[in-house]
Amino acid sequence: MPLTPFHISIVTAIGAYCVSALSIFLGYELFIAGATGAFQVTIQAKGVTGSILSVAPGLAFAGFGMAIAVYALKKLIGGPPPR
Repeated sequence: MPLTPFHISIVTAIGAYCVSALSIFLGYELFIAGATGAFQVTIQAKGVTGSILSVAPGLAFAGFGMAIAVYALKKLIGGPPPR
């Protein structure tokens, strides 16, 4: 059976969700273990700027995992229709 773009997108989405789930789980474990670290993250999108200072690494891992899941979901089902 040849692989179609549909099959490839499903396999890619499953892989993205596995990486996302692993990242969220490891972030939770780091947060519970009490690992700490100081760093700064600045996010800029459409004229809005946000900064996160001195967040526990576990929360950063979990946030990264959630971002992967949201991106994969948008790619899988598509975003809003263009205006």
